[in-house]
Amino acid sequence: MIRSLLFLTRSVRYRWNHFTYSLFADKHPIETIRDKYRNRPIIICGNGPSLNETPLDDFIKTPSIGMNKIDLLFSKTNWRPSMIVCTNNLVVMQHWNNFILSNIPVYISWKARPFVPKRHRHKLRYFLSLETREFSENISLGVGSAGTVTYAALQFAYYLGANPVILFGVDHSFLCQGIPNEIVKAKGNDKNHFDPNYFSNGQKWGLPNLTVSELAYRKAKEIFEKNKKTIYDATIGGKLQVFPKISVQEARKLCKT
Repeated sequence: MIRSLLFLTRSVRYRWNHFTYSLFADKHPIETIRDKYRNRPIIICGNGPSLNETPLDDFIKTPSIGMNKIDLLFSKTNWRPSMIVCTNNLVVMQHWNNFILSNIPVYISWKARPFVPKRHRHKLRYFLSLETREFSENISLGVGSAGTVTYAALQFAYYLGANPVILFGVDHSFLCQGIPNEIVKAKGNDKNHFDPNYFSNGQKWGLPNLTVSELAYRKAKEIFEKNKKTIYDATIGGKLQVFPKISVQEARKLCKT
């Protein structure tokens, strides 16, 4: 019932978010990062279990984008992302307190803003999630949505002018059963992310839709290649087959260059 209602009201909600974003959002934080890392390599760090095997400390000097609850990794590494991106309402509901305490710039989707207490909303930065899945080359006007925050991060990386983009921790493999996009309660420890407490013991999360994710990744690859830019996948043991695969050692060389 709730799922059907959300589907029926989707267009209305996105139009309302677009309207309120245009009136009230502070767009300066987004506008000022355009081409910030022009022609520099950047890392996009996913949240898969392979992250526990990834030597992120070797990439401390490389610009990077972390996603969602990436701060749960900070006790294990000296590496820190240059920014954190979050599109997921459930993650914001569960993790907003960590976001507002972060010393790292955190960009969350405007649609998730109501889940942050009003007195703290000014501590975060916002972008507009679009209803379309199209890849946005100008995220100050909005970010295409495709069921995975990694797609949003790729649009951020493009807007930042980075080249190449290197993926870590995008395992593209989940131990779960159910209908894609369905909201479920987690049982026991989380085996799908780098931390067993990521989504665990009754926390709600949306089941992944890998088919839609792959379509989005192919769109991102098309846009990057059209503009003579490259996305590499250095995820250890990753199952994604869209981007050229490279080793961690090759990623090190690219970042040193």
